[in-house]
Amino acid sequence: MKKNIFVFILIMMLSLSLAGCNLPGRATPTTQVDLLNTAAAQTIQAQQTHIAQTHQTTLTAMVPTNTLEPVNGEGTPTVTLEPSPTPTQTATKTTKVECDQAAFVSETIPDGTNFNPGESFTKTWTLKNSGTCTWNDEYDVVFVSGDSMGASASKQLTTGTVAPGQSIQIELDLIAPIAAGTHRGEFKLRNADGVLFGIGEKDGPFWVEIDVEGTVYDFTNNTCSTDVEWTSGAGVLPCPGTAGDAAGWVKKINTPTLETGIVDDEPGIQVHPEMVNDGWIRGTFPEIAVTDNVVFKAIVGCYGASNCDVNFKLNYKIDGGAEHTLATWHEVQDDDFNRVEVDLSSLAGENVQFILYVEANGASATDEALWFGPRIVPE
Repeated sequence: MKKNIFVFILIMMLSLSLAGCNLPGRATPTTQVDLLNTAAAQTIQAQQTHIAQTHQTTLTAMVPTNTLEPVNGEGTPTVTLEPSPTPTQTATKTTKVECDQAAFVSETIPDGTNFNPGESFTKTWTLKNSGTCTWNDEYDVVFVSGDSMGASASKQLTTGTVAPGQSIQIELDLIAPIAAGTHRGEFKLRNADGVLFGIGEKDGPFWVEIDVEGTVYDFTNNTCSTDVEWTSGAGVLPCPGTAGDAAGWVKKINTPTLETGIVDDEPGIQVHPEMVNDGWIRGTFPEIAVTDNVVFKAIVGCYGASNCDVNFKLNYKIDGGAEHTLATWHEVQDDDFNRVEVDLSSLAGENVQFILYVEANGASATDEALWFGPRIVPE
């Protein structure tokens, strides 16, 4: 009996339990599938959280930390800070402007301009005062090296003033050398204290550079050639001769002194007639085949400060015939010389002997004379 009652009660409890599951208002029971989905979602979420935490930990590890070093070996760490790099600063170079300094602006007669031997020309430079001091009438233009081309050793720069930033034109009257080839002369400025200065920070010179065309015949270079004969009223003279010889003399001088007092660096022919009244001296040169468009050029005058009074003559003979005079120049001591030029077109096509002749006008004791650069050159 008791067994039946127990079974009955069990059946009723199960019935009530099943009926309760279907009552309205109660939550829908969770199925096994739902439970599996929920578990999977939770697993993914957990993994994402773990990944995020790991990434944060990695970033934290990448941040540089200060180095901890023990102090005095006691194990107490101290913080060592790395110094920030100091930017490197480039110093600005300051150029010191000198008191006396020049700058090149322009020039005439470009380098390499062609000239005939002995041809005169004027070279002009324009220079700017690029220093801090004013140039005045105590400043000079000075020849420093090369070929002076007839320029004086120094020349006054200005009679006024040239302030810093202003420019000045410098003109020099020059003479092309006798020798063929390239010739260069260099110049600088000199201040009132005698100090030389030039162009730019390195005090460079300013210069003239020209080319001299070839000479058809150079009398100076052939002064004492074996085929040249020098004579006077006393007979044939030695070449070179000796200064003071009463019979007269001839010498090639490598650095002759012109009548102006300028000592030139090109050779010349010093001559002195026989020491008698109206004495003379002559040099007869070998035959030359004269071509078209050539001229004779030279500078004639007293030698240096010699108190001469003479006649220079250019004579000639054609095919050994009679002697004739092409040109005559009278020279006395006047602190100047004479540039001469003779057209030889009338002798073109002829074989000509030229004769350099000097005769005294009266007493001849002081008649020391100079043929400077006698030559035949293209017209």
